[in-house]
Amino acid sequence: MKYSRLAAVCLVCALFVTGCGSNMLKVKGRVVKAGQPFIIAPDESMRIVFVPSEPLSPDKYDSFFAIYSREDGSFRVTGKDGNGLPPGKYKVGLELLKHKNDEFKGAFSAKRSPFAFEVKSSSDEIVLDLAQIKG
Repeated sequence: MKYSRLAAVCLVCALFVTGCGSNMLKVKGRVVKAGQPFIIAPDESMRIVFVPSEPLSPDKYDSFFAIYSREDGSFRVTGKDGNGLPPGKYKVGLELLKHKNDEFKGAFSAKRSPFAFEVKSSSDEIVLDLAQIKG
């Protein structure tokens, strides 16, 4: 009897630690320009945001920011609480900030961005190629 209670408590704890079978995904990728890593200057910063193509509801808007690595142009999306983002279709917005100004001039804002992806697995790599800039 004691062992069955202990097993039940361990099972509940394991479910709690793993997020009860959550399907959140930790996505990774890289920013490139014509296939080469896009490395930013020391006085610049990169803001990358994943916005669901279809909002959860008309009054609920959600977004997920990525952590950008200036060393190699890679990024990872861990989500608001470190658990990732839900699977689905996303527009990916980019801003290259220098002195609080977007050097891309809004060309890659979440609404105008040409980058759209369906996130299905944490093992998928998302590549954002800035050579898609027109003009």
